[in-house]
Amino acid sequence: MPMLPGRGWLLLAPALLAMLFAGCGGDGGDSGDSGADEAYVASICKAFSQLNSDIDKVDVSNIKDPKDAAKQFGAAFETLATTFSDATPPRDLKDWHADATRVLTDAAKAMKDGDISALRDMVNLPEPPGPAGRLEKYARENKDCQEAEFGFGI
Repeated sequence: MPMLPGRGWLLLAPALLAMLFAGCGGDGGDSGDSGADEAYVASICKAFSQLNSDIDKVDVSNIKDPKDAAKQFGAAFETLATTFSDATPPRDLKDWHADATRVLTDAAKAMKDGDISALRDMVNLPEPPGPAGRLEKYARENKDCQEAEFGFGI
């Protein structure tokens, strides 16, 4: 099968998104509720684990061109955006979560419309504020985070 221009972005998207989060560390302020932190991490990691699973289910042998690739993978990214949106962030991450949700939702919609370049938009998520570092300890212990190779800190 011939290589499709831009397909590399598609296959690397989960890793690129994970690197974005991993590059944002710091110990930051505490939400005051470690239960909220742990539940949030579990929700986000489950979303990224599901993305990997959904991507694996796409039959790439039927992909004709980059526009078709975007459409076929768009549903996986739409599920990511929805599941990400449904996560309840700690209070000090609410604004960031809303901004990141908008970026993911807009990019997923563009992909479903056939715009493969929307994958690049997904790696332009706003950086999480300082609290991302405290979330990493939960990510390291979370099975979904491990499977998705996803983390919040360095």
